Amino acid sequence: MIDKNALEAPCGLDCSMCMQHKAIGDENLKKKLSDMMQLLSDNVTVPADKVGCPGCRAIEGNCLHIGEQCLTYICTREKGVDFCSDCAEFPCIKLMPCADKSTIIPHNIKLYSLNVRKFKGEEEWKKVFPELYQLYFKGKMFIGRGPQPKS
Repeated sequence: MIDKNALEAPCGLDCSMCMQHKAIGDENLKKKLSDMMQLLSDNVTVPADKVGCPGCRAIEGNCLHIGEQCLTYICTREKGVDFCSDCAEFPCIKLMPCADKSTIIPHNIKLYSLNVRKFKGEEEWKKVFPELYQLYFKGKMFIGRGPQPKS
């Protein structure tokens, strides 16, 4: 099993890229995220002093954004896998992207991230994920070529 303090979430996201993780020790970012989380969630309010996350594994999937333990995290523990891509049922509905809030939540890159990890290995994933994350948020989609850096 992977180290519980690793910043690689079972779902394929890299917790080190998450604003919640980056907010640790940054009071201005905590306030901004607290305000933004109220726009993202229908039922979760998180005061600024509670914003900040050491990573999904370190908190056993008890995500501030959803106000409960992440069902994807629970599923990987129950199935005894480190990543969803290690599961015989991969991919499942928990990983399916949805257009709702897709411009501000990086969950649409989960399947791509998990496939890079599964088929190219952890080292390649660690090399390319920061670029993938930037392309997701700051790139421009070109049909047939995929996301490209904006020029």
